[in-house]
Amino acid sequence: SGAGGVERGGGRSRRRRGPVRCRVCGRTLTDAGEIKLMRCEGCPSDLDEELYERLREWRSAQARQLGQPAYCVFTDKTLMAIAEALPDNETELARIPGVGGRKLQRFGADVLALCAGEEIGADPGESAGGRADERMDEQADE
Repeated sequence: SGAGGVERGGGRSRRRRGPVRCRVCGRTLTDAGEIKLMRCEGCPSDLDEELYERLREWRSAQARQLGQPAYCVFTDKTLMAIAEALPDNETELARIPGVGGRKLQRFGADVLALCAGEEIGADPGESAGGRADERMDEQADE
């Protein structure tokens, strides 16, 4: 395929970044689950337990509405990685393994709202910010 063309087949281009190292002890990681968490299973976690539970509840609601298993929204390991990283913006969220472009676009606003401690609804694709903007527009029209 030429420049800018769409490549058929695997379709995903993964940048080779060299070995992934544990962010706690520095050991080279080989296990897929450890790579997703960016740390060894045995290394201490800085997991925000409350956020992790809120992410799990949100994921369950998303999965129900989409008619898909919960892991199709995000896996447990991805939710753990999010609850450990506490991303503040889309760039930080996109760095987490398991958060690809489509999931970032579809769920990013909700996940970032949850990370910021906001309460959100369960409508897939309807971000917390989008609903607030609509309410403000309605109030402005009155």
